[in-house]
Amino acid sequence: MTTVLRPAGVDSPYAWRLAFVLMFCIGLGGGAIYLPVIALKEIAAEFGDRRAVPSLAYMLGFIAMGFGGVLMGWLADRTSPRVPLLIAGVSILVGGWLASSGGELMLYLGYAIPLGLLGNSATFTPAINNIQGWFERRRSTAVSIISVGPAVSGFIWPQIYRVLLPEVGWRETLVIYGVVAGTLLFVCAFYVRPSPVARSKAQRAAEDLSILPMSSPLIMTLLSAAGFCCCVAMAVPFVHMVAFCGDLGFAAARGSEAVSLILLTAVASTFAMGRLADYIGPIRVSLLCALIQIASLVGFVFVESLSGVYMLSVVHGIPYIAIVQGYALILRYLYGPAIAGWRLGVVMLFAMGGMAVGGWLGGAIFDATLSYRTAFQAALAFNLLNVMLLGALYFGRPRRFSWGRA
Repeated sequence: MTTVLRPAGVDSPYAWRLAFVLMFCIGLGGGAIYLPVIALKEIAAEFGDRRAVPSLAYMLGFIAMGFGGVLMGWLADRTSPRVPLLIAGVSILVGGWLASSGGELMLYLGYAIPLGLLGNSATFTPAINNIQGWFERRRSTAVSIISVGPAVSGFIWPQIYRVLLPEVGWRETLVIYGVVAGTLLFVCAFYVRPSPVARSKAQRAAEDLSILPMSSPLIMTLLSAAGFCCCVAMAVPFVHMVAFCGDLGFAAARGSEAVSLILLTAVASTFAMGRLADYIGPIRVSLLCALIQIASLVGFVFVESLSGVYMLSVVHGIPYIAIVQGYALILRYLYGPAIAGWRLGVVMLFAMGGMAVGGWLGGAIFDATLSYRTAFQAALAFNLLNVMLLGALYFGRPRRFSWGRA
């Protein structure tokens, strides 16, 4: 019997430590994107009380992060996953100052380039690609650790912002974020090494597209479009939760608590859904998450009580990270270990674009209607389209192809 030896370092203690360090880096990199969520009314007040202004900054940050993810994934493949993190550390430090230093244009510019394109983008996609090469066993658990980074970021930074905003205002808060997160990211980058698989050119093989259940361009189109639609639907209530609670007559702190509930639920759900994908396959898990999100969005259209908002926040948190994690697992399930690193970057580009458009769309619809009900209905329509796209991927396979265990 032939024994297949794993590359040295795979499944090692360092690999597990690296997973947590990368999760921490993602948590640092994503902090800026949550300030327009928590300080939406404060930022809008400086720009003619237009909620579309912070929503557009949020949108630009996510769109730039999507494009930057493809760029940074390419750069990490050709240099080292450490290089994007070093760039991110410097860029976030500069971006916090730039976005807070002037009017609308500087706000948009800061969120688009140093905070989004060169900052936050350098954490998630390179980390997911790198960590999968460090594990053979328990890969889904390692991916889950990485995937909860945005949720950890979204839980911790809003709590910090709640303390800082009344004392120093949103501009100084953004500067403080840039200094702290940028410095820590730069330091953490020196702990990160390429995976043994990436270092061994013998391990690299061309993708075998003949094993796919349908054409590769069609798979990428369906997954990218599904990622866009699900994230539009996800972002509308998430980005505008604090403002929505304020419109219902509740204090801003209650809205921040609802955001925290979404993210805390997301952390637990990501691990649970990752393990479930090992048993029923990642496509079924993504479909399940999409159906759960439909339930939460229907509820937000009608909710009026604080207890109802809290309950729906928990439901909305179940698919918040798990559905995007599912797309990464689907890609690896379909393409195998030889998958090209750019594929995840492209799908994440559309997913981040969806978060961006959803955040902006909620503000634009509110400015036009002075109500979030129509915005939640629009989000529901996008989510129904997401179910249809995932359904086309699931049911469009040939009968010989199984969507079983991941």
